[in-house]
Amino acid sequence: MAQRHKRIVDTLDVGSHNDWNDDHISDFSDEVDWEYSPLTIPVVNVWDVGQTSGGSNPVVALQDSHVFVYLNTGATTDQTSSMRLEMATTASDITAKEEYPILTMALWMEAYHTAGLVAEFGLIPYATNLFTALQDGAYFAIEDNKLYAVTGNGAAETATDITPSLGITEYGNYKIELADSSCKFYVDDMETPALTQTLTLPNNDLTIKISVRSKNNVNTKAYLDGVALKRNRYQ
Repeated sequence: MAQRHKRIVDTLDVGSHNDWNDDHISDFSDEVDWEYSPLTIPVVNVWDVGQTSGGSNPVVALQDSHVFVYLNTGATTDQTSSMRLEMATTASDITAKEEYPILTMALWMEAYHTAGLVAEFGLIPYATNLFTALQDGAYFAIEDNKLYAVTGNGAAETATDITPSLGITEYGNYKIELADSSCKFYVDDMETPALTQTLTLPNNDLTIKISVRSKNNVNTKAYLDGVALKRNRYQ
């Protein structure tokens, strides 16, 4: 836990015990960090999978000698595999743009059809149906083999093509920094945003949601390596 130092005392200045105590209080005004790794925590302990339809529920799996959360839609068109973060033991929204949330994740998109909307992952309301147009949120989407940065406020949305020059990375690192007046999207380069968006920012509370969908009778398969959320404490 961070310590804040409120008073600087000269070397020969005599301070009281009250000065020392006040100078070393625990600081609850900083940020909250949360991280999920499938190596140690089962999916169902943290994630709700109730929006999965037709596909397999996300599960912890060993692939290439590495532990991931595996999402698999099956080959029938429009089946889904999805996971959304729980609050305690119930799917729920857990943050909003007023908390300046920063979401990072590492995701391996192993297979998907190159036509249609096949994946969306990021900050999305827990109750919104999967792959809904004009939904609140700040998230990434894969459609027609392109990567989009999407912001929506429930009435309108803005989707911007941010596909890397060499195409969508099979194993990608993604970050979203959401604030009151802007949203930054990062892909692999965690220092320079691929896009800073100021339009149609979400108005409602959000959770972390990762969803994939099959198209044209082709499996969509994805492996989540890890996800983390940083947000401000209550102000």
